[in-house]
Amino acid sequence: MDLYRAMSVFAAVIDQGGFAAAGRASGLSKPMVSKTISALEERLGVRLMQRTTRRLSLTEDGRRYLEHCRSVLDEVARVEGALGEKAAMPRGVLKVNAPVSFGQRYIAPLVGAFMAAYPDLKLELALTDRYVDIVEEGFDAAVRIGGDPASTLVARPLCRMRQGVYASASYLEQRGRPQSISDLKDHRCLVYVQGGRARPWLLAGKRGAPRGHLVSNNGDILRTAAAQGAGLVSLPDFFVKDDLSSGRLVLVEQEPEEDSISVRVVYPERKYLPLKVRVFIDYMVTALNHM
Repeated sequence: MDLYRAMSVFAAVIDQGGFAAAGRASGLSKPMVSKTISALEERLGVRLMQRTTRRLSLTEDGRRYLEHCRSVLDEVARVEGALGEKAAMPRGVLKVNAPVSFGQRYIAPLVGAFMAAYPDLKLELALTDRYVDIVEEGFDAAVRIGGDPASTLVARPLCRMRQGVYASASYLEQRGRPQSISDLKDHRCLVYVQGGRARPWLLAGKRGAPRGHLVSNNGDILRTAAAQGAGLVSLPDFFVKDDLSSGRLVLVEQEPEEDSISVRVVYPERKYLPLKVRVFIDYMVTALNHM
């Protein structure tokens, strides 16, 4: 007998709630379904289900065997899907969310090459600093900076970044370089706030939350103001690389490597990850992992 076929029919009987419905789902007649189940029971030497004219129910052996059948059927489907995907090209709509500044600096430069590699994909890239519930809002994946992913999400690391305090050389010449957290009360501080909360600054090994003379949920506004001499700013290093190179900003103090922030790509936990999502994640991990 075809054991795999018999296992499929047995699972269909339970899923469909009867022999006739299982036959329709499997393309078999009701007598053939009954014959298949009987042959399977004979092969196993156990009764898998109790059958009456009105209902059927699994025996204890039947429940255990059904779990085994589902495991085998799922694994076969997974392997067949993976083999089929090797020859397939991802297609359809791929919806991705990312923070505005990180997306502009690091995701956007990769989009052209990614789309050229996968021409059958339509990419919808939404940049926002608002926390997005990717399941509720229908996103396939999102880039997240810091924090812990929800238990319903899978996360893969992209890179790490370090927070630092920066200012223009002209500001430091005028106001001096702060030596401690308590010194911040005498400085003009440009504070990034998300969800009503500001990340504490680090100076001389201690953390504190300064009073903001300029407060914004957009890091580029704060970065630009700091480069123009408006005050001190605490930002992740990816914001200020160009400003440091050009001399528009000067590093006051950077957080230690062990306090660096993880940047991850997260996606809903699924048994079988769609190919379009897998290729995007693999592409971004490869491109950004050594940033």
